[in-house]
Amino acid sequence: MTPDQEDARPVDLTPKRWQCCHCGGTGVDSHGETCPHCEGLGFC
Repeated sequence: MTPDQEDARPVDLTPKRWQCCHCGGTGVDSHGETCPHCEGLGFC
């Protein structure tokens, strides 16, 4: 490793989760069924 690589800061690789715009993050659609867009997870 070069000295530049040793001094480099670690990169934050935390996954970004976005609230589902179809169900509003609830995981269910307006009919009470599992949201097909996010598969019931509430985020995309």
